[in-house]
Amino acid sequence: MKIVTVRGSLLLVFTSICGLLMTSFSADVNANADKVYYKDNETIAYDTVASLSDDIEIRSYPSALAVMSKGSSDNGAFRLLFNYISGENKTQSEIAMTSPVEMGNNSAQSAEISMTSPVEVTSSNTMMFFLPSKYTADSAPVPTHANVQLVEVPARKVAVIRYSGFNNDDKRNAYTETLMSTLKENNYKVIGKPSYLGYDSPFTLPWNKRHEVVIPVE
Repeated sequence: MKIVTVRGSLLLVFTSICGLLMTSFSADVNANADKVYYKDNETIAYDTVASLSDDIEIRSYPSALAVMSKGSSDNGAFRLLFNYISGENKTQSEIAMTSPVEMGNNSAQSAEISMTSPVEVTSSNTMMFFLPSKYTADSAPVPTHANVQLVEVPARKVAVIRYSGFNNDDKRNAYTETLMSTLKENNYKVIGKPSYLGYDSPFTLPWNKRHEVVIPVE
């Protein structure tokens, strides 16, 4: 499994547009639909395997379906993905936004879906929106843009550090170092590079923002 680091420039694009989409702070469960929500958005369920501190834990995520883009200097990944969920797909379907948005994960594999061509994404400018749980590889709307693809994210075990406040490269790197140090102290083997999970609008008060750095472990 390979996960690549994120770039501050793409993070800025993400946080600038994400303000239109995400609100509120804590997760809850919709008992009728068995869906997990972060604020008003469906989010990815996970099991907590171990808690190493108040803000560091080991999680187990099931496999998931997502849409990925590597973007470009002229048309960023977030905009391409936003256009996809807004109807730029073969069925012109609008798709609900979910959280978190993941940046820098290169572990996903192209889903085998008709009328699409698998594309291997190797750029660090990758971004993923996880699709609502009602979709499968067979039912998800097929992207029409050449730089957008449906991907299957394999089940994974990751270490996570959660923090709030303003976010930039220096702060993210500092938390990544803290996470790596804690994993070493607890004898966890790192098997990939970090990626970033973002949950909140830039208009959210800093102390209510949720940021996470995740690193794959054995």
